[in-house]
Amino acid sequence: MDEGDESKVPKDTAIQYIAHLDPDQVRAPQSLLEHLQNVSKLAGQFAVTPEMKLVAAQCGLYHDIGKYSQEFQKYIRGLKHGRVDHSTAGAQLLQQTGSLTGALEAFCIAGHHAGLSNRGSRFDTANEGTFCGRMKKEVPDFSAYKNELPQPQKFMGFEKVLNEYGTFQRPDCIAANLWLRMLFSCLVDADFLDTEAYMKNGQVQRGQFATIDELAAKFFSLLKAKGFFAPKNNINRKRCEILRRCMDYGKKRPAGIYTLTVPTGGGKTISAFAWAMEQARTYHKKRIIYVIPYTSIIEQTADTLRSFLGNDNIIEHHSQVEYDDTQEALNRKRLASENWDAPVIVTTNVQFFESLFANRTSRCRKLHNMAESVILFDEVQMFPVNFLLPVLQSMEALVRHFSCSLLLCSATQPEFDSSAIPSLKLSPKPVEIMDDLPGLYQFFKRTTMINERLQDYDWIADRISEHPQCLCICLTKEEALQIFQRVRGECTYLSTNLCPSHRQQVIQEMKEKLKNGETCRMVSTSIISVGVDIDFPVVYLEENGVDSLIQGAGRCNREGKNTAAESLVRIFSTEKIQNSRFMRQERQCTQLAEQQYTDITVPDAIKFYFKNLYGAQEEILDERKILGLSAQQSFATIGEKFKLIEDHTKNLFILWDDEAKRIEQQLRAGIFTRELMRKAGKYMVSVWSQTGPQPGLYEQLLNDGLADPLDDQMAILKDLSIYDTKTGLTYKQQEGRGLFL
Repeated sequence: MDEGDESKVPKDTAIQYIAHLDPDQVRAPQSLLEHLQNVSKLAGQFAVTPEMKLVAAQCGLYHDIGKYSQEFQKYIRGLKHGRVDHSTAGAQLLQQTGSLTGALEAFCIAGHHAGLSNRGSRFDTANEGTFCGRMKKEVPDFSAYKNELPQPQKFMGFEKVLNEYGTFQRPDCIAANLWLRMLFSCLVDADFLDTEAYMKNGQVQRGQFATIDELAAKFFSLLKAKGFFAPKNNINRKRCEILRRCMDYGKKRPAGIYTLTVPTGGGKTISAFAWAMEQARTYHKKRIIYVIPYTSIIEQTADTLRSFLGNDNIIEHHSQVEYDDTQEALNRKRLASENWDAPVIVTTNVQFFESLFANRTSRCRKLHNMAESVILFDEVQMFPVNFLLPVLQSMEALVRHFSCSLLLCSATQPEFDSSAIPSLKLSPKPVEIMDDLPGLYQFFKRTTMINERLQDYDWIADRISEHPQCLCICLTKEEALQIFQRVRGECTYLSTNLCPSHRQQVIQEMKEKLKNGETCRMVSTSIISVGVDIDFPVVYLEENGVDSLIQGAGRCNREGKNTAAESLVRIFSTEKIQNSRFMRQERQCTQLAEQQYTDITVPDAIKFYFKNLYGAQEEILDERKILGLSAQQSFATIGEKFKLIEDHTKNLFILWDDEAKRIEQQLRAGIFTRELMRKAGKYMVSVWSQTGPQPGLYEQLLNDGLADPLDDQMAILKDLSIYDTKTGLTYKQQEGRGLFL
């Protein structure tokens, strides 16, 4: 219901000051005082450090006091149309307390709908959208709050810890801004949850999860039951050694920053999670967050963890469908934004790091649940080089100020210290869990790489066709499709053109065929290279960075059934990629490593590769000047600029199976909840979006009537003829239509 629709708003209410009206007109309005008190209580509970608790509670108590104005009360009753600013009032009141902490409270309250703004300068006028401008803005009289609330207090929460927010005799602006964002997160999540509780009449139950201790007991019991501690061959004995060492480190080493360097095939996922479980239950952490570079492999890792922990305690979060409530009117969709309230989260680099630098309410909502967490970063060599300095400083802040413990996992571990790049520092310095890395890599060496140099698609397809079981990994979806279409006989294609649920089905089918000795050829993009436990006897790899080649080679002879000499990984290049700028520096640094080392998979060659790669890119380690913008508290600008991937995509929902059809019915009925959006993510394909004279594929699909828009973030594909059961979403060129490959 539109709150401005006067005919549908109850006028005869005994409540003098209303916070919310029920859009379905079933329940009585929620009083403003009740809402403020509820949000205050929740925000105080969410506060992530002791000095933040009273501050967060006060933010909650005064965040909506602009609703005490007669203008807003007329608006919510349908007697006044247009917008009424209710966020600035509380911000101005808290700013007047005169402390630095009061200013931070004011910043949060001012942005609790539209998001954190830029600070601006004292010269900004009231018409400008900066925080300084907002502090000069005239707002409707809200003094009636004094009838129900006391005057705000002057707290010194941030002043108490200010001296800790500095490194190398400089203020740590990344960490200081994270303190503010954490406070903001406590406020907006509390506001969202109380609003949701009112709208759903208290029927939404939160916190119905197992404890970390319960999950740890279940996890280690199943490890034993599945034979992880009773290995029957040499490879599994070595994996067991790695597992036990990780468990030992988790129990005996306190919170800090650690690295886990384990070759492909060493059981890194389970061992890292075992470290996290021991760390969490020994040092009383609230949750475990598993961060992965690729959206496409989240479901694989999440399914592995579910096999130990069950379905109810894990959240997969990779959907880019997020809603902000920038309007004064109540918006159901914003309540569907994710807040990471489960004990185990599996998410992406994009979600994790962009949230740490976000200004939007939907992204910041989850931040307070990152504190007091154990955080696993898988495939850390995939950290975005052009944001590396702010990313590493944010990780450092989580450990130093917010009681987190971090583990950086990789088979190709880069060194994040001054030995690699002078400007690159991480304090505390990471501690490696494993010892004798050269010996470990030698033990797990199971392939031999051969460089086939420049080849055409037909040559590659012919070689694949010669093998009954073979994997080919390409750099782009287009090249993978070109080769796939040329392979003779049975073959499978895999890329992000397939929705996650479809990909999961394809990978499971491939595993069964490999296990049963059936014909199994696959042409894939790099999504098969990381986090997918699959074992082909022959692998072809398109030339790439050393780390990517090693990851791809890990899909060959994974269980060591053949000798390394028998298990060939053939590296090829194509004319299209040689003439492309895509991954050019990575490919050039690989060529340097090949000139220096006869085997580019040994630890020294990996270090050599990253030293050259980072050296070639040092000038872009903070390409978007996030550090300088943080010093200026330019939150809105940082939110715009901190994009790990320039994502110009929107989501297309695919009716892949019966479950997708059930979700579709709820979405079309206007149901948007976190739970439903979590399920819907398994059926999303990201599609290029662009407005203007040359519309993007997303817009073309809508214009051609092939998809129905649900809102400005996602659409449902209604013409399934362009979603192929083998190649996923394929939009062929017909009558001027775009080409999607």
